[in-house]
Amino acid sequence: KKADAPAAPAAPVEPLELKLSKIGDIAELEAMSLDRLKAALMFLGVKCGGTLEQRAERLWSLKGVKKEDIDPKLLAKPSKKRKRDGEGEGGGKGEGEC
Repeated sequence: KKADAPAAPAAPVEPLELKLSKIGDIAELEAMSLDRLKAALMFLGVKCGGTLEQRAERLWSLKGVKKEDIDPKLLAKPSKKRKRDGEGEGGGKGEGEC
């Protein structure tokens, strides 16, 4: 039986390179965790939300693409520092942040 200890908060995901050249097909990406795919997308500076399948497809579409040649529609918006009083742009949805 497991102890009833509270779950530890999840550590924030840090950008981490993934060598797409060593990935044989999209199924290999889909076998990875959501956080691993998120870290790889963050490393490339592209949007990192969505389901595991969406993240895998986005990464797979970037295989062989130079960072400077990535479609601007895929790029994450720069994060803006939020004001504590709730004022700011974006309605508080955190768009552009992962």
